[in-house]
Amino acid sequence: MKRTLIILFIAMLLGALTLSAIQADSGYVLIALGNTSVEMSFWMAVLLLFGTLGILWLVTRLLRGGVRAGRRVSRQLFSGTSARAQRRTASGLVAFIEGNWKQSQRKLVRSAPKSGTPLINYLAAARCAYEQGDNNTALELLHKAEQSSPQNELAVALTQARMQLMSRRYEQCLATLERVKRKAPQHPVVLDLLRQVYIALQDWDALKALMPSLRAYGNLSESALDELAGQLHRALLEQAGQRAGQLSRERARDILSQTWKEVPSHLRKQPETAVLYARQLEANQLHDDAGLLIQKTLEKQWSAELVRLYGILRTSDTQQQLIAAESWLKKRPADAMLMLTLGRLSLRNQLWGKAREYFQHSLKLQQNPETCAELARLLAHLGEHKQSTEYYQQGLLLTTDRLPDLPQPREQERHAPGNH
Repeated sequence: MKRTLIILFIAMLLGALTLSAIQADSGYVLIALGNTSVEMSFWMAVLLLFGTLGILWLVTRLLRGGVRAGRRVSRQLFSGTSARAQRRTASGLVAFIEGNWKQSQRKLVRSAPKSGTPLINYLAAARCAYEQGDNNTALELLHKAEQSSPQNELAVALTQARMQLMSRRYEQCLATLERVKRKAPQHPVVLDLLRQVYIALQDWDALKALMPSLRAYGNLSESALDELAGQLHRALLEQAGQRAGQLSRERARDILSQTWKEVPSHLRKQPETAVLYARQLEANQLHDDAGLLIQKTLEKQWSAELVRLYGILRTSDTQQQLIAAESWLKKRPADAMLMLTLGRLSLRNQLWGKAREYFQHSLKLQQNPETCAELARLLAHLGEHKQSTEYYQQGLLLTTDRLPDLPQPREQERHAPGNH
């Protein structure tokens, strides 16, 4: 209150002094511009000057206020547009998850320019276009995705590679992945996609070279890696067998043996791997090698398929082959497949009666069309055609589904008139 009174007193004093100065001497001011002149009192000029300055100050304040208001409105409008874009993006992603490709693509593309993550919009929209069979539009959207976020080239390339893989365009997919692998050689997704492409292209040598990286940096479990290794080495064995078929016997043995040595030891112990290797040896006339392999494998783990294959081999010492198979009877006296193999080896040694006994014993243990056929063929060559025919029929019935119960002609009706 006291301060206000002091200010008011000073203002009154200044006003009185000013009024006194005006009464004492008003003065004048002359402004001349060309042929025009303006004359006024000094105090009027001072009043106009301060009035003009006041108007300029007021206009400046108004302009600044307008600019600030415009900025606030602009921010509000932009914020609203961004929020709508985010809502539309979220709705588009939900449609993407639901598989509504057309609606998802429309929403994602429309909201991409105002979205905070345009890369996601374009990548998902590209997938939508691909799912609708529009590969050209998918490619265009991938280009937009790369332009919107150049630093995320890897994400764009992986999306493109996945679509190429699903379209079975394996060569294009491989080219895309090889380009990406140079920049990200340890990326688990890149490695996994390469794995799928190599399998599709049956490029087993490339997959073999990739295996160390898959084990070190891939995202497959140990069991999946072991299964993949089994698939790989079995394929390499088949491939080696095909190559060996065009070479001499010795050269074929070298190639197959080298390929077998490269198979991990735990896989060599698996019967299915040993069966495959034995088949390659047998197909390339390396029967003795196949026989030794089967004997060693069966000592560690029994396999009916290996036993069957052993009976087909034509080793150089058929008598020793039979003796080795008969030694297995001590541990497996009731094995139908072993009996079939023993019967075949007996035939190879021309032991007809022994072969017949083994075949009949095998059939008592298990009804097998293959055993029926072997026994029927033997009986036919022994002149027992009726029994041979019965076993052929028995084997044939084992290979078909149960026949329906239908009427059949009686014995006396076969020779009746009108039935010929």
